[in-house]
Amino acid sequence: MIARRFQPAGRAKKDSRRGVIVVLTGFCLCAMFAFVALSVDTGRIVLTETKMQNGVDAAALAAAQEITAAVYAAGQGQGSANIDANSIAVEAARTMAAQVAAANGVYINPATDVQFGKRVFDAATGTWPIQWNTSPFNVVQVVARRTNIDTNAADGQLPLAFGWAVGRSMVPIQASATAFVEARDLVVVLDVSASMNDDSSLRSPLGQSEAEQLLDGMWNSLVAADPKWPGTTDSKFPATGFGQVNSYYGTYISSNDTNTIRYYLGLNQNDGYSRKYPFPQAGRYSSGAPKNKPSNSTSDNLWNGYINYVKNRGGTYGKRYGYRTLMDYLQEQRYDPSQSEDLWRTPHYPFHANRNGASLFLDFLTELDFGDEVGWVAYGQWAEQQLSFYDGEVDIDVSADPITSDYATIDTMQRRHQAGELNGWTAMGDGILKARELLVGAAGDPNDDGYSRYGARPTILVMTDGQTNQKPGGWSLPASFDWAEWTDYDGDGSANYSTNDSNKQYAFWEATEAIKLGITIHTLAVGQGADRDLMEAIAYAGSGIYIDVPGGATVAELEEQLLEAFGQIASKVPPAKLVYELSASP
Repeated sequence: MIARRFQPAGRAKKDSRRGVIVVLTGFCLCAMFAFVALSVDTGRIVLTETKMQNGVDAAALAAAQEITAAVYAAGQGQGSANIDANSIAVEAARTMAAQVAAANGVYINPATDVQFGKRVFDAATGTWPIQWNTSPFNVVQVVARRTNIDTNAADGQLPLAFGWAVGRSMVPIQASATAFVEARDLVVVLDVSASMNDDSSLRSPLGQSEAEQLLDGMWNSLVAADPKWPGTTDSKFPATGFGQVNSYYGTYISSNDTNTIRYYLGLNQNDGYSRKYPFPQAGRYSSGAPKNKPSNSTSDNLWNGYINYVKNRGGTYGKRYGYRTLMDYLQEQRYDPSQSEDLWRTPHYPFHANRNGASLFLDFLTELDFGDEVGWVAYGQWAEQQLSFYDGEVDIDVSADPITSDYATIDTMQRRHQAGELNGWTAMGDGILKARELLVGAAGDPNDDGYSRYGARPTILVMTDGQTNQKPGGWSLPASFDWAEWTDYDGDGSANYSTNDSNKQYAFWEATEAIKLGITIHTLAVGQGADRDLMEAIAYAGSGIYIDVPGGATVAELEEQLLEAFGQIASKVPPAKLVYELSASP
């Protein structure tokens, strides 16, 4: 009998699949290895891209700062902003970009990987397209490339550790960054109070000798300008003077009787039916147009005012009737344009030095050509945005675009003003308020957005030679105001500046209201009487620069200091920024 062992049917089925798991495991291991290889190489690519991007970001910023440094150096030396399309800084910018990139472990070729351009405002679209290879340069682009097929080269493609697993042994990588110097919308706030002619008066803090030279310069400028009475060929300021008012030092008359003095000075003489020597200033109408030659009675009354002023003086020029006392009288007693229409033609100080500084400021911006725009506000007892100007000779209206790139027009306007035309007080707070409203609009008015361009840095420059002494009636500093928040210079938690003077409080508070809206504020304190502590505090709070112009023994020293100060502010362009929404590359 033959015995047989039978195997269950189920076991036969199980043995038929033996080895399948091994095959599946092999496939899974291969796929897993491919994914691991891919993730390792992908991570290396991402890390390399990040490193390259960080490197070019730093390099672009550093290169752009070489341009801003060159601009500022030109301003420091009161030099020309036209530095050959910034070529002085170009090679330095290329070198700096390469050095900074290398410090971050990134290779760039400074000759080919650093490009320059100009960022300009397109009013039609409200955007700032970049014009590559157009000077003057205010944009720098740095590109880092790893595109060379020679992986051993400094710019070689990134070799893949497991490239064989994906059929690729290397990968090209490129990163770029663009940095630009931000254009500014600048509002210059100028003090036109009556104290802005103190240096050229007979009571000048610079002394009598300096005052005499300045008064002589005022007379000489009027004779040289030779303004005429409207509708005539008659000179207001004849070179031979007015009767016995015919010398700088003046004619001495001891009498105290005004009519007698006027007679002996020859001011009663007639040329036909009219006075031969009419009082030389009749003032302006409210429109700005100059008034006609005064009538005989009006002229006599005006000369009487001058005579009374001089006869009651003491000292060297008491009862001396001449060019110096006439110029002193006009700027001390009749400084408003409604009284003296031609004082703007004279170099009265410190106003004239400030006027020249503003001109240099605008000239620098013209040569710089970085897309800055400028408007201005004048303040005395109150402040006025300068939107239009008419004086019978020029007719200017910038009300449609009061912050403008037309620097020449702004310069023409500011040069035809004079000290004291907004009365003799100093409303700095109102000046800052009017500047802020010009930039960003009046608070609470949804229809007023101001005139600052989107993408430009709103900036205010405040200048004064005195102490602010005006504020709105009933205004008081909010109880919640924290001085330490704004003036903690040394970081110890305590305010380094505060004041109980409500006029100063108002000026500083208006400054903080502007700063909250992103406005940078620079300040300029001129002469011995300026409030330096307040001006320094405003500039610190406003992330601006504070410049002290102390003056000196002569007006020439003051003028040199002011020119330097305005040059520094004009050249203090904002720090470079990265462009994150990049326009087309070169």
